[in-house]
Amino acid sequence: MFGADKKFLTISINDGVIKIAQATSSGSLERVACGTFVVNPGGDEASESLKPLLAPFNRKLPVICVIPASAATAKNIEVPSSDPEEIKSIINLQASRHTPYSREEVLISYINLGVNTNLNTRILLVIVHRDMVKERIAVLERAGLNIDKILFVPEAQARFYSKALNLKKEEARGIIDFSLNATSFIVLSKGSLLFERRIPIGIKTIKEGGDVPAKLQDELKKSMDAFMQEDGNEAPTSYVVTTAHPAINDILPALKEGLNIELQVNAFLNFIKGPMDVRKKLQTEFVDDSFLDVIAPALSASRCEINLMPEEMVLKKLVDRQSQEVSKTGVAAVIIMGLVGAMIMSNIYFKDTFLNKNLRERFASQKAQVLVLQSKMNKAKLVREYIKSRMLSLDIIHWLYAITPHTIYLNNVTVADDGTIEIDGISDTMAEVYSFVKSIDDSSTFKAAKIKSTSTKKDNGKDVASFDIEFKLIGVKDSAALTGPAPGGAP
Repeated sequence: MFGADKKFLTISINDGVIKIAQATSSGSLERVACGTFVVNPGGDEASESLKPLLAPFNRKLPVICVIPASAATAKNIEVPSSDPEEIKSIINLQASRHTPYSREEVLISYINLGVNTNLNTRILLVIVHRDMVKERIAVLERAGLNIDKILFVPEAQARFYSKALNLKKEEARGIIDFSLNATSFIVLSKGSLLFERRIPIGIKTIKEGGDVPAKLQDELKKSMDAFMQEDGNEAPTSYVVTTAHPAINDILPALKEGLNIELQVNAFLNFIKGPMDVRKKLQTEFVDDSFLDVIAPALSASRCEINLMPEEMVLKKLVDRQSQEVSKTGVAAVIIMGLVGAMIMSNIYFKDTFLNKNLRERFASQKAQVLVLQSKMNKAKLVREYIKSRMLSLDIIHWLYAITPHTIYLNNVTVADDGTIEIDGISDTMAEVYSFVKSIDDSSTFKAAKIKSTSTKKDNGKDVASFDIEFKLIGVKDSAALTGPAPGGAP
């Protein structure tokens, strides 16, 4: 009847009474509990009273904390916009006008009731004091619970009965829920809450007798008038009573006649499935109090629009949820990497096994021949490199010959392993020696030419200039001068 089968743990802390219900969104009530404590919702008394009550319940379920009508202010307002973001902004600005507290002191949420004939959006605004919500959160957290949602009881009750009675979308209907100390007057339409008012007359007062029926009739009339004043429409003429209590049944005829309305008892237990002992417990031990305030939120949680969770808690839950998703993604990535690695390793293993058992065995007889050929190739390479180094020396002499003037005679040419070349010889004049050094430096084969020493001596009775010049072979580094061909070419 109520959709997907998701379990919730719903808790109400109000007027010194704790109510707990564990139910599924499909309409199955699994267990209930009720207890009392010293009236101090934010104190340790409530937490200490709550802990033993939680023993038979599943604490790992999503927890719904409910806010009763007595702890909140509900107002019907109109907003001159149909854009969701603009509506939210306008409501944030107007919220403080409907309460004596500042905007920072209250939490707000709302239900969008649609656009009226003036093209304004009708809103049911719910305002609750932040401290009151924080007190209930503190009680539940001290009891070891993690809150998932904070719902407004009248909205949950309206959505519960709208689904249970299969009301038409355009049909307006009244709901009257009698609890121990109060009565909730609710009007719903199109499956949503339109109006709510708390009447401070409950089953306890009704059982005392006296003029209570007259007082209750007067309060119900005031509620109808308040609805017509706020909503601008006529009050419903048909109402559903949620409790089949003997004391209630006794006064219904007088209420019908005095208010000229239709009152039909359709107890919420008629729409609840679950173990017989749980239903019997509600009908005997808790007969004077309604558990609709904790059962309806569990069955309607997915459809409720009002969530009075403080913004910081919503943000924290979002961050925690994202962290969990990142952790799950990381674990999944590690698992995938492990599987891929295992596949690669198994592939390598099978290929290696195939190589060892097939190819290596097949070509084992040719391995010796390959090693002999490799040895011969290494020797041939050494000989080739040696020949190349010998040819380099001849190339150096050839390149020097090409740039040496006929008037200069070279006595010695020395080539070092790092490519440094030294030459010594004689010339008719020193001017020719300097010109020769410049020719060496300008060549495409040599560089960094410099005169190490010069002197004058007699050669065959003639004065000549003796010299010693040092320069580098271009492109030769370390000890490669005699192990490979020189770069460039002869001029």
